[in-house]
Amino acid sequence: MSTSDKLTGSPISRRRLLQGSALMGTAAFLAACGTKGTVSPAPTAAAAATTAASAAPSAAAASGAAGSAAPSAAPASAAPTATPSEPMIPNGTVANVVWANWPLYIDVDKNGNHPTIQAFEKKYGVKVTYKEAINDNNDFFGKIQPNLQAGQPTGWDIITMTDWMAAKLISFGWIERLNPAAMPNFQANVKDQYKTVDWDPDVAHHAPWQSGMTGIGYDPKVTGSVTTLKAFFTADPRWTGKVDMLTEMRDTIGLTMLSLGLDPSKPTRAAFDQCITALTAAKNAGIIRRFTGNDYSQDLSAGDAVLVMAWSGDMVQLLVDKPGLKFSLGADGTYGGMLWSDNMMVPKGAAQPYTAELLMDWYYIPANAAAVEDYVNYICPCRGADVVLKKLDPSVASNPLIFPPDSTLARLSIFGSLTPDDESYFNTGFDNLINGA
Repeated sequence: MSTSDKLTGSPISRRRLLQGSALMGTAAFLAACGTKGTVSPAPTAAAAATTAASAAPSAAAASGAAGSAAPSAAPASAAPTATPSEPMIPNGTVANVVWANWPLYIDVDKNGNHPTIQAFEKKYGVKVTYKEAINDNNDFFGKIQPNLQAGQPTGWDIITMTDWMAAKLISFGWIERLNPAAMPNFQANVKDQYKTVDWDPDVAHHAPWQSGMTGIGYDPKVTGSVTTLKAFFTADPRWTGKVDMLTEMRDTIGLTMLSLGLDPSKPTRAAFDQCITALTAAKNAGIIRRFTGNDYSQDLSAGDAVLVMAWSGDMVQLLVDKPGLKFSLGADGTYGGMLWSDNMMVPKGAAQPYTAELLMDWYYIPANAAAVEDYVNYICPCRGADVVLKKLDPSVASNPLIFPPDSTLARLSIFGSLTPDDESYFNTGFDNLINGA
């Protein structure tokens, strides 16, 4: 799907585009993950300077997607902190914020515009050049690394990278420290679970954009109910030879650690070696069909695979053609799945760091976060967005895979950071496994 497809409504729910109706309750799935599409180069300074500010959104979009007022009162456990006084762009600032994000990862109206961006442009009198420029963490890193190493601007004011790549960039000193004074809504409304990652304590350099889960995808008509991660390593005639695992090391190793009772938040070489042993045994036993990226969704849809390590967001696309498919977290112990996030950051040398911070903060106003969430249907990092969506789209607000209850969040593990030496060790070992060395 792309923004050139037929769209109806403004703003529009991406979930409705995929299915034609809302998904509700514990059987619901997140919308498709934004990891497909072509990589766009960073715009040149000349192109950025000539980008015209977009028109203001329609009244309908503004009322539900771009308002800056705090939502109505929420239950005490979920209520966002009242929005503090807004910082303002200093007089004389010529602001054109250039933002790199993943495809299909922000609100879109029937004309292919982004109402929340349009509202930001109108409010502050600035320009936003938004590009779906990230298709792969390593590929995008390769494009910006030479500039960052040389101490030169990358051409981007905001980049949106997955946890492990965000950790790498921060560890290299290539990401600006965020100014709390420019981000009062972020300080007030970022959910607590995002404040404890070991690679950026107190979220001093990054603001989570969206999160997702990695767990078990399966066809219950073939496999029956699957509630344990150990199924991936069990020779069962119902799925032997029809199991797909992910080429994303942290997901496959993370779920394998959980199946072995190990802690992915504290990855060690000894734990990694145990995982490689278990994965090698499953591979040699013919249990694993292949290691793949998003293509596991095609295998599951076609029946070539019946049990896969899956990103929760992909499953909703599959439900369009194959409604019986299921997604679950393992019930093996304390943790049953992995939690990952894509994160907004300001790279060193950014031309507009202050206005970039204002734009990042814009998405921690609950009404704006709700507008994005109603389209992408991932896990929302902003407190209070569900309160707004209770009026705009109750099925999204009540979906526990989009706004997970504490009991679900408590069962998700975030892969811990690795030293450069350990990352090399993990990547080499995993590459040898999946490539047959």
